[in-house]
Amino acid sequence: MKEEAEINFDDLRQRIEGDLLDSDLDRSLYSSGPSIFRVKPRAVVRPKNKDDVVKTIQFARQHRVPITAKGGGSSRVGNDLGAGIVIDFCKYMNRVLEFDPANKWVRVEPGIILADLNNQVKASKLYFPIDPSTKDWCSLGGMIANNSSGPHAVKYGTTRKHVAALELVLADGQVVQTGKRPRSANESTMDRFADRVVSILGRYEKALEEEKPFTTKNSCGYYLWDLFDENNVDLTPMFAGSEGTLGVVTEAKLYLSDIPEKALSGLAYFDDLGKVGKATQEILEVGPSMVEIMERHILDLAREQKPEMREYLPEGIEAVLFIEFQEESDQTLKDKFAQVRKRLLEDNDLAIDLKEAKSAADMDTFAKVRRISGPILNRMKGPRRPLAFIEDAAVHPSRLPEYISGLRGLFEKFNVSAAIYGHAGDGNLHNMGILDLRQQHDVDTMVHLSEGVADLVLKLKGTVSGEHADGRLRSFYVQRQYPELYKAMVEVKNLFDPEGLLNPGIIISNHVNQLDKDLKFGPDYKIALTNSIFDSEEIQEQVENCSGCGKCRSYCAIASNTLEEWAKGRGKITLVREIVSGKLDPAILNEPGFKEIMDSCINCKRCLTECPSGVDTPWVALMGRADYVKKHGEDLPNKILLNTATLCRTASSMAPMTNLANKLAPIRSMTEKLLGVERERKLPKFSGKSLRRMFKDKLKRTGTREAVFFLNCFSNYNDPRGEGMAIINVLEKNGVNVLVPELKCCGIARISSGAAHKIMKDINENIRVLSEYANQGLPIVFTEPSCALAVKEYPRITGSVLAKVVADHCYDISQYLLQLHKAGELNLDFGRMDLSIGYHNPCHLRTLGVTKQPVELLNLIPGVKTMQYSDKCCGMGGTYGLKKKNYDLSMKIGQRLFDEINASGVDMVATGCSSCAMQIKQGTDKEVMHPVALLALAYQRFGKSNAA
Repeated sequence: MKEEAEINFDDLRQRIEGDLLDSDLDRSLYSSGPSIFRVKPRAVVRPKNKDDVVKTIQFARQHRVPITAKGGGSSRVGNDLGAGIVIDFCKYMNRVLEFDPANKWVRVEPGIILADLNNQVKASKLYFPIDPSTKDWCSLGGMIANNSSGPHAVKYGTTRKHVAALELVLADGQVVQTGKRPRSANESTMDRFADRVVSILGRYEKALEEEKPFTTKNSCGYYLWDLFDENNVDLTPMFAGSEGTLGVVTEAKLYLSDIPEKALSGLAYFDDLGKVGKATQEILEVGPSMVEIMERHILDLAREQKPEMREYLPEGIEAVLFIEFQEESDQTLKDKFAQVRKRLLEDNDLAIDLKEAKSAADMDTFAKVRRISGPILNRMKGPRRPLAFIEDAAVHPSRLPEYISGLRGLFEKFNVSAAIYGHAGDGNLHNMGILDLRQQHDVDTMVHLSEGVADLVLKLKGTVSGEHADGRLRSFYVQRQYPELYKAMVEVKNLFDPEGLLNPGIIISNHVNQLDKDLKFGPDYKIALTNSIFDSEEIQEQVENCSGCGKCRSYCAIASNTLEEWAKGRGKITLVREIVSGKLDPAILNEPGFKEIMDSCINCKRCLTECPSGVDTPWVALMGRADYVKKHGEDLPNKILLNTATLCRTASSMAPMTNLANKLAPIRSMTEKLLGVERERKLPKFSGKSLRRMFKDKLKRTGTREAVFFLNCFSNYNDPRGEGMAIINVLEKNGVNVLVPELKCCGIARISSGAAHKIMKDINENIRVLSEYANQGLPIVFTEPSCALAVKEYPRITGSVLAKVVADHCYDISQYLLQLHKAGELNLDFGRMDLSIGYHNPCHLRTLGVTKQPVELLNLIPGVKTMQYSDKCCGMGGTYGLKKKNYDLSMKIGQRLFDEINASGVDMVATGCSSCAMQIKQGTDKEVMHPVALLALAYQRFGKSNAA
């Protein structure tokens, strides 16, 4: 490979339609993923089409630069990292090209995400049945490269089984098609390659028979079995699982399956690990769709961390098997479980108990129990973390007891704590060793333990790679698994990639063990001072907590719509890690490009509930913005737009003129130029009289209890007669003496922009005032989630003990009213309202732990029918969606929600966030109200009906 200075990537940049990224920042973003490795590429290409891929590979061959194909970036084995050119397919090459529902197949580009594909074909009651845990963010190209599978592999097998044909670009730039062809054919390049492969394998017939693992699935090395018969040859199975080392996939024809009609699940309990293998065999005889295992260490952790699940994880058990059947009728499902019960408990005395789901709620609970392993391990604290380096070996299910017993012996020998869970039905266990790779001793232990596990697995005639492929983790062991067949694999590699440019070192390792090399957090990992906020231990802890799994692609509104690596939480954390570890010049903290990346987080806080590792990316991004703003100040639009209370107060004082101005095109055009506020954005009207003034003029009732109402800007200045007075009336209807103290703006806009330092005086004043009430034990009630979230952040911003006292007394109004209801103290004098209402739950309300409470309240109103929309971001993001530069993306993010609302046919929409309400009105033109305003209307209707 040539020295970096000798290659000018501008030539390739000009030749392709897609993107070529070679800045230090971009290369850093692509330097790591979920694996334990870090490898910085020379450049990243995001092709728009097949021709871009061809030109990129031709350029790489000309300059002898390695090529690594990348999909969703969810690989644990590090085979999506490369020191040359990384080709990222997910940005552009992510389409369904052809769909034939009658014949149940689809043709796709490699960058399409599995969940997106299934969403596009589900109307035909079809789906791609392979379901890895990363299904919401892994790409089909990556699944093909790794021969991925998942918990339903006992029924559906692996990806390889469902690939009909592939289009690939070979190492010399030729485009070829795989598929079944006559052995006598000699018309195309692939015909000739197929003939050569048949010839090679003809010399290894004995090894093909003797070295084939005794397993139900296998992703180690190249798949060299069943590629041909007397008449035909098809190399498709060999390319599936080849990890981009033989060719780069540009299209795939895939077989689809019918979506299962019905399913039933249960939990089997064992006090003797030695009985699990036999039990698994008995279950497999009945034809399950899933058999998953959780071993003692996981169960102990689960009982400790998830007390609500102790009922399903009793003490004194060695293992739990999760069992699922998929059938066409409920009776067949019941019959299947009856057979399992008889086999496990009555005939063979294997399990000590079997719980069968009796309802949908049970099914949901059992599924949560099954999925508990990953979240528990991912959120472990401390320097030692669960690491995926021996997590994919598989043995025949009948040999599970020997395997688990052997694993326990190895863990004891090397004094390593570890957790065991995974796919018992395939004997494929995900073993997570708990180590700190910043310690050389632990790195050495990792290598020795990995050697021991490989020996154990091969002794049991298993495979070192069950479903995650070999990658940098296990390619060294391919030759050990296939002493003779490895030679055939080398010949195949040399046939398709004679110069070794396609993902070098993967599968064919040239006897180099990469396990202890290029570690993301290795003994050489050191913290380099940046003289910025990123020197804090809190930030560094967040950086080290990130596993790099990439799930943020699936739930981050910005990332899932821009498809940019920097938009993901993972991308931001990777960038910060590169800076704080001294791998990237800290001067980048002062560059507008860095600020842009941090600004792409809209502080929705979904990371706090969705991130498997619990990484607070919004806080890290906020600190990045804060560091930049402190050094460079705010731009003019932010200085004005983020001063929310002053802006609203001024607009309210000139309400008639303000409301007229907001309708006039010339003025909106001028506002767009000066402040960047999108001229098409429909802004709420302002009231000439604030709620605070109206409340002072209102005769107060004497209640039996008191609560503090944190008055938000929308209720105060935009809709005091509607939402504002409705909130007060609802509280007073429930005997609450409403206190509305003089407070400063909560400051959420400034906090989110990184300018909290500019409003510290206001924050401290709010803490002082609210603490007087909190010390009296009074609840502080919010109707605007963002205000509540801001006050909940005060302790972190200020470090104040008083702020913590205040935060502990804060409630969303729906929480407060439901507490009254559960105590039997809520006034239920609601008049009938024959309305169908769709409810949208705001992101910030979700972060506060409020999800279904508003719906529960609305359901108390006679005649009201509610439906809760799926958990989709509306795209507004506070002031984010106001700005011209973000408007189109904001509306694009919200489109899925708009479509769902429009298709629901409801009379109106309810949401507790004024920003969400503005966006939903813009996107659907439907009436939107706060849930509590609807309660107030119901109270009013009751009063009128009684008066009549």
